[in-house]
Amino acid sequence: MRCFLPESGEGAAVVITLEELEAIRLVDLLDLEQEEAALYMGISRKAFWNDLVRARRKVAAALVYGMGIRIEGGSYILRGASGEEEKLPQKDDLELVERELELLKRRLELLSKRVAERKEEEKS
Repeated sequence: MRCFLPESGEGAAVVITLEELEAIRLVDLLDLEQEEAALYMGISRKAFWNDLVRARRKVAAALVYGMGIRIEGGSYILRGASGEEEKLPQKDDLELVERELELLKRRLELLSKRVAERKEEEKS
């Protein structure tokens, strides 16, 4: 569990689930499109959207009202977290994995281009 508290260290805290945190991370930090992020998380776009809206509302409330933010709970499976070799996807999942890989490749190309552009801007 992680917890972020206002400077006073007192008062109530909002609870953000790990799914909600991941939704914010993927869209607001990594700049993924919602469809890409939903695919990455293995959930529907609607479920992803619901997680993202709830998370943003909770973070906004914490910032505006000086509340803490506690990250805990949720329903999730960590990829490769067991220490064992990750199993290959089943035949039915292969198309989904290939689609995710293609989206990630395109995203990497776009981000690489943005980094190169920013470096050029800094030089001038």
